[in-house]
Amino acid sequence: MRGSMRSLCLVLTCGLLAAGPAVAAEVEGKKKAPAAKKTEAVKTDFTSDLAGNLAYVSKQLISLAEATPADKFSWRPNDQVRTVSQVYMHVVGLNMLMPSMLGAAPPNGLTIPGKAWDLAGKWEAEVTTKEAVVARLKESFDYAIEAVKTIPASALDGQVDLFGFPASKRAYLLILMSHAHEHLGQSISYARTVGVVPPWTAQRQAAAAGGE
Repeated sequence: MRGSMRSLCLVLTCGLLAAGPAVAAEVEGKKKAPAAKKTEAVKTDFTSDLAGNLAYVSKQLISLAEATPADKFSWRPNDQVRTVSQVYMHVVGLNMLMPSMLGAAPPNGLTIPGKAWDLAGKWEAEVTTKEAVVARLKESFDYAIEAVKTIPASALDGQVDLFGFPASKRAYLLILMSHAHEHLGQSISYARTVGVVPPWTAQRQAAAAGGE
């Protein structure tokens, strides 16, 4: 019995001695391993979230306009609705006018008349070429995205009446965002009708075909 105990002790001692360096290395490695950095959530607010959404939809509208042939900018389904160029310039009008009407500084060099929406209608009628429309579309989103960020949170509950009904500035900013999405959908329909596949769809289709 004593002999067996001595043998067991000897085996355990040898095992510990043999494992010692490995255990020590593991412990040392844990000490030296850099501590995992905590991921801090990015703090946002209403206007920065809205600006981010505008940036997203702007990329789609602009890329769709760029993909549409120049000779299709005068196309429309019938005489009762806007042409391709007029739809894009309609978006431009709201982008350029609404933020300043809600408290942001107006675009550089632009004096907004009392009947602001008449100015938007003028742009729709006069800016019709692809080159000019795309340039104005880019300019309008660049302005709107930055302008809405300057409207303070304390002002968002303030009441305004821009379209014949009173609502908070927050509600009208939501209209600005939803307006861009509304006319993106319309522009996709127009583009499909004249044979233009939206660029983001074409990219997905090409990627899927390449994986086969």
